[in-house]
Amino acid sequence: MKVITWNVNSYNIRKSQILTLISEKSPDFLLLQETKTDKLEESPYRNLGYKVYHAGGKGRNGVAIISKREAEKLFIGFEAIGEEDPQAKERILGGKFGELYIFSIYVPNGSPVGSDYFFYKIQFIYKLREMLEKLFTPEDLIVLGGDFNVAPEPEDVYDPILLEGQICFNERERKAFKYLLEWGLYDALRVKYPNKKGIFTWWDYQFSAFKKNLGMRLDHLLITKPLSERLREIEVDLKTRGLPKPSDHAPVIADFLD
Repeated sequence: MKVITWNVNSYNIRKSQILTLISEKSPDFLLLQETKTDKLEESPYRNLGYKVYHAGGKGRNGVAIISKREAEKLFIGFEAIGEEDPQAKERILGGKFGELYIFSIYVPNGSPVGSDYFFYKIQFIYKLREMLEKLFTPEDLIVLGGDFNVAPEPEDVYDPILLEGQICFNERERKAFKYLLEWGLYDALRVKYPNKKGIFTWWDYQFSAFKKNLGMRLDHLLITKPLSERLREIEVDLKTRGLPKPSDHAPVIADFLD
């Protein structure tokens, strides 16, 4: 089983790249974030044998699951735990696919640090844990994939001293992310590469950041223990980030034993 998560930073701009990625990698599940559209066309994916599930709007948000399997049930926003949060409806999309629960997550950026938007981000991450506590157990087969806008450890940024305290790399965010993991989730990349430095998923468009590898690891596949034991390999697809007119994020690809 192959799962890919990718913040595409505009579906309409990246349509051809998405189809190329599917053709080359043939994922069972492709999780997209920041689609920036209220509708995803289905026919190109249907022709390749995929179902399309999307929760989006006309703003900067939007999440999707493109799947070889049909969903038995969908989860949108925090509705399943009785929370009315209009923004979350464009940031959380989950599906039940047999025994698997697959979620595409787009956590708010939260900038600037200390703003109302920042504290909404922290609250959003805590609510994700609340959702897990109310709906699932750590023994369930769960994947939370997406752009979490948090670099969890010093190894996840190009310069931890320079970036300390900035958005996506400060103590409040790291504590919230750790609290989410403590429910029973494993950071799939760190399962395979516990201490490896220089693995990033986001690079600024400016300052030749990608060429210099001045990045941050903001995109994650968080998995429960049963899936961590089936994890074969995980990688960041740098080739896609190096294409003309790329997203500022690279896809993260994980292979699991069936």
